[in-house]
Amino acid sequence: MIAMNRPALKTCLLSMALLLATPLLATPASAASADRTMPLEIEADRKHTDYKGGEAVYEGNVIIRQGQLLLKADRATIHLRDGQFERAVLEGKPATYQDRDEDGQPINGQAQRMDYQAREDRITLTGQAKVQRAADTLASERIVYNLKTEVVDAGAGGGDRVRMVLQPRGGNEPKARGEQP
Repeated sequence: MIAMNRPALKTCLLSMALLLATPLLATPASAASADRTMPLEIEADRKHTDYKGGEAVYEGNVIIRQGQLLLKADRATIHLRDGQFERAVLEGKPATYQDRDEDGQPINGQAQRMDYQAREDRITLTGQAKVQRAADTLASERIVYNLKTEVVDAGAGGGDRVRMVLQPRGGNEPKARGEQP
């Protein structure tokens, strides 16, 4: 396991509200802030590190945790600058992301490739990308999610379509397609 601080691994996805020592007294926003100071833990079947180059490659059942943030991939390349976590590139079939936003709502993402830029607090998902927040889903070939501002851009162009499914609010259960009221 490696323990490092991440400068701003999120204010949400990719910020993606997190574990606190006193969860009953914490608000979701304070949980997310506390999570950024927790150790980054990485597990894998294999690891190759270039200390001078500031890069480590993990392969085989890669699991990365920081508080409630959970990333899984077949391969992860971790980039460090001055000993600090800067970027993670995850590849998988699919690579997955699980976290909670500042309101405590679950955020899940998956794609063939995820590029997490810690200093910019941004994650880019490419290749059959999908993000689910609470019960709503967004799918596209490419999704860019700014975790700090919670701004999302989707679509890769060239015929790529964006598909958004928003669930009804206010306790109404969604009806199956074609079901009569």
